[in-house]
Amino acid sequence: MWLTSILNIVPSIVSGVVTAYNKSKDVSIVAIQSAVGIASAQVQAMSLWIGHPLSPPSIMAYGVAIWFFKATACDKVIGPVLGYKWTTDPISGETAIIAGIVVSGMFFSGIANIIKR
Repeated sequence: MWLTSILNIVPSIVSGVVTAYNKSKDVSIVAIQSAVGIASAQVQAMSLWIGHPLSPPSIMAYGVAIWFFKATACDKVIGPVLGYKWTTDPISGETAIIAGIVVSGMFFSGIANIIKR
């Protein structure tokens, strides 16, 4: 008697487990699809930004370019010609890492544009 009642409960437990598994797969698929949508929107935004003179990557590149100009042209050429001894502090820490990322990103985007042509 008790064996029959247990055997009657097993199919409902199994169907509940299968339903829960299918729902979790559906949630995972929706999460992956939304992540893909966000990533494609970011790619579209970056493709619009690259090449624009006031885009965030370009503005960061201007900062690095100004530092390099000051460190090379002003400190080594213009300063000594005018009789000044100028020095520019080195870039260090997180600023150096960000400057490296900016310079390499702009370099590789330029290479990508050349290859695309």
